[in-house]
Amino acid sequence: MIRNERNNFVTAIEKFSMREELRQNLESSSQRILSELPSELLWEWDDRFDLPLLVFPKDMEEEIVAVIKRHFPNQWDLNSIKTAPPVIRKLVDKSFGIRIGQTVFATDMNQEAFMFALYWPWEDKVTVSLRIGLTGKGIMGADQEKIGEYLREWFQL
Repeated sequence: MIRNERNNFVTAIEKFSMREELRQNLESSSQRILSELPSELLWEWDDRFDLPLLVFPKDMEEEIVAVIKRHFPNQWDLNSIKTAPPVIRKLVDKSFGIRIGQTVFATDMNQEAFMFALYWPWEDKVTVSLRIGLTGKGIMGADQEKIGEYLREWFQL
């Protein structure tokens, strides 16, 4: 919380303003990721999780996962999620959960805000979804609409 003279405290949501340098770095990262993914695939907005969503055929998995691993060096699955940093465990526990075959990826977690990717093979065994979002101590409790605006802009949605 931030103390201010007009009212004693400003909520975390009211104070959220991503530092411009951090926002630019995250935007640049998203642009590099997008430039390496197959251009014929179209991103859409996932209203369920308020994240950019890419749905692709399983036969493209190797190519797409290679790009994700280059940009998101940290990863956890159902067996290793217990070893993830608290910010990742909280994200998974409170938002998405994790099942067999699913993987959570993250960029440099030393930043106050960083990107995560959710890799989810479908039960049909021919389709996979990929969602990308932002998390980190610097945006916990932040205005999710503003974060959504950034993601929509960066992913051209």
